[in-house]
Amino acid sequence: MYGHVCGTTGQWINTTSQPGTVRLWDAGVAWSVLETSSGAYDWSNLDTWLDLIAQHRPTAAIYTLGHVPCFITTGRCSGQAWDNWSPGPPADLTSSGSRTFNTFVTQLVYHCSPAGHCVKDYIKYWEMWNEANLSNYWTGNVSQLYQMLKPVIAIIRNAVPGAVVSTPPVCGGDTTWMASWIQQENAHGRLSDYYGFHVYLRDGTPEDRIKMVGRMVTTKNNNGWTTTPWMNTETNFVNTDYTCSSQYTAADCQGQIVRWHVLQYAYQGGAGGAVHIGWFNWPSITSGIDYDTYYYTMMQWLKGATFRQSCAQNGDRWTCSLKEANGASGLIVWNTSGNSEYTPATQYTSYRAFNGTYGGKTVSITPGQRTTVGVVPIMFQTK
Repeated sequence: MYGHVCGTTGQWINTTSQPGTVRLWDAGVAWSVLETSSGAYDWSNLDTWLDLIAQHRPTAAIYTLGHVPCFITTGRCSGQAWDNWSPGPPADLTSSGSRTFNTFVTQLVYHCSPAGHCVKDYIKYWEMWNEANLSNYWTGNVSQLYQMLKPVIAIIRNAVPGAVVSTPPVCGGDTTWMASWIQQENAHGRLSDYYGFHVYLRDGTPEDRIKMVGRMVTTKNNNGWTTTPWMNTETNFVNTDYTCSSQYTAADCQGQIVRWHVLQYAYQGGAGGAVHIGWFNWPSITSGIDYDTYYYTMMQWLKGATFRQSCAQNGDRWTCSLKEANGASGLIVWNTSGNSEYTPATQYTSYRAFNGTYGGKTVSITPGQRTTVGVVPIMFQTK
C-alpha cells in the first residue's frame, strides 16, 4: 500500500509487511547522482532499483525530482561525497525551462536497465521537486521552479503511458508556499494530478498532527483544487532518527502508527482522505519496538476498505466508521488516555485486535457487550 525504499544499496524490503508503493528518494537516483557531468550518466543505481521493482512487483513506484548537479549551477553545493548537489537553479534556466534538465529527464524516461526493465514501464508516479520550500533543496522562487518543471512534465507524459504527476511536496505545513504553487498552475497551465506534502509526527500525537494535514488540505480546497486527491508521501515519527519518542509507551507508539494512517485515510471520508501515505526510511519499521506486525495487520484491515466520514472525537475516545472490502461495516476505536470501557452498537458481533501476530486476532462479542479500548485501536465488525 505505501512505503519507502531501503537506502542506496539496492536491498529489498525484508519485512513481512510489504509496502506496495516504493518512493525512490534518497535511493541514489537523484539527478545529481545519475548525471555525473554534462552529458555523462551513471545509471547503475537506477538499474538496480528497476530490476528489484520488476522482481518484487509493488503496486507503484514514485520518482521524486530534485538535486541540481553542481556542474550546471552557480549556487553553493552540499559537499556530500555520495551526492554533491546544489539547491540553486540550473545556470541555463530561462522562462522556457532548462535545456540541461530537459535532456536529463528525456534520458531518464527512456532508460532501460541491461536486463530490459524500463523506466516507462515501472515508474508511473512522478513527484515534482522534493521539499522546494526549504532553501537547502531550492533557492529559486516558485515561478522559476514552475518554469523549469513545465517542459519536463510534458516529456514525462509523452514517454510514460499513464504517468501520474504530483505537486512539489512541501514540509512543515507551509501553506503559503503551496498556495503560491497552485496559483502558478492555475495561471500558467495545470501540471499536477495529485497534491502532495510531507507531514511527520515529530513527537506529537496523530490526533494533534492531523490538524496540520487539515490545513494543507484546506489550502488545496481554497485555491480551486477541491476534487484533486492528496498524498502524504513522506512521514515517520521524526525525520532524524526515525524513532518514536521515549515520552510514549511502546504500546502507544505501536498504536500511533495505526492511528496516524487511519486518521489520514479517513479524513473528510470517502474520496476526501489520503490516497497514499509513505512511511519514510522503511527499515525503521523494525527498529526496537515491533511495528511490523502492527503495520501488516493494519494493512489487512484497510485493504479495499472505504471510510464513510472523518474520524469522530468524543473526549479522549476516537471512532472511525468504514465499509470493509467484503461489504461488512467496521468501526475502528481507540482511547488516547489509556484503557476504558466502550459499548459498541448492537450490530457489531466481533472485533479485530492486534496481538503481536501477523493478522492479529478476532474476538466474538454479544450485541452491546462492553469492551476495553485503549491506545492501540481495535476494529468492531458486523457479520
